[in-house]
Amino acid sequence: MQSPQRLLSIDALRGAAAIGVVLYHTNAIPGVDRSLLWGDALDSLMFLGKWGVWLFFVISGFCIHMQWVRAQVVPGARPLEFGDFWRRRIRRLYPPYLVTLVFYVWIRFADGSLQWDGLSAWKIFLHLFMLQNLDPQALAAMNNVYWTLAVEEQLYLLYFAFLAVRQRWGWGAALGLAAGARLGWFVLAFALNRAFDIQIVVTQAAMAQWVVWVLGALSVEAAWGLVRLPAAARNISIGGVIMGVASLLVWAQNYWLGPGLLNDVIWLTADVVWGAGFFVLVNWAVTREQQAAGAVLPRSVLWLAGVGLFSYSLYLTHEIVEWRLWPPVAESLVASGYALPHIVVASGLLAACLLFGWVFFQFFEKPFLSRSRIAVSGLASAVAR
Repeated sequence: MQSPQRLLSIDALRGAAAIGVVLYHTNAIPGVDRSLLWGDALDSLMFLGKWGVWLFFVISGFCIHMQWVRAQVVPGARPLEFGDFWRRRIRRLYPPYLVTLVFYVWIRFADGSLQWDGLSAWKIFLHLFMLQNLDPQALAAMNNVYWTLAVEEQLYLLYFAFLAVRQRWGWGAALGLAAGARLGWFVLAFALNRAFDIQIVVTQAAMAQWVVWVLGALSVEAAWGLVRLPAAARNISIGGVIMGVASLLVWAQNYWLGPGLLNDVIWLTADVVWGAGFFVLVNWAVTREQQAAGAVLPRSVLWLAGVGLFSYSLYLTHEIVEWRLWPPVAESLVASGYALPHIVVASGLLAACLLFGWVFFQFFEKPFLSRSRIAVSGLASAVAR
């Protein structure tokens, strides 16, 4: 059996997910004329980029579980250990995160969003330990994407509970546990709100997203033959239909339906539908790469894989470009009587975010990467040239 290794297809999907999130966050930027070049339609399309976050969750489950899979299929491979796992995670994630956190804290004090008081100290404390999604007041206090990093950290803790269940009782129990955790968290939020008027974070909680993350772990086991999935689970046409249904659900929820039972049902299920579609997409992409057996991949895949290498830096820094550097330019354009079409601004900002994220990556992320990931980047860049 082939040894599990780094896959360009996974890096490419990571790059696509990051680009989707960057484009989603251009929806509300100032200085844009949405009456030009189908601006409103473009807004609706870019809105779907938000669900790049859920593609990240599936990919995260795939990558984190790979070490355990490697230990099962490669004789003598290093087993998964809790302490070693967390040392690598902290070294990998914290340095670039803390650099951007210091910047955002400084900005928030400068613009008056944070004050020298206990509440601000509490918000900073939660962010230092990636717990900001435990308090609705802290959720978006620094950066609109930081909540996803908190979810990731908490999913890493839940991973060992998942692994214990998966090893002892199998995949049916593991999936049931994660799905039950999501339902239970929604019921808890509803009960606390009705009984005590207590608001807790719901869809941005790790318990709510655990089942999506676990799908990625199932995918990596299927990729190296530890479990067998039906052919439909890697059929891109079926995956496209599922993602199409998910798109219609969130479009109806956000643009058509008002409050009511149907809206609540979509709110409860849409993330999981997206997760199922991305699960099929990941299975299909990995299968295609494995079948290619060393063949040169399309340039678009290699380019996205290159973006995937610094997608964490891009994810951390794109709001600096979009919400700190762009607004003064937009104000100047508006004062001069100019407003650019959304597609022009979005394209320009995407290019600027990619450049800014790549530079940030070189200084604050690359020194902490594993050698295998740097090697993949070099390969993708060399082939693309």
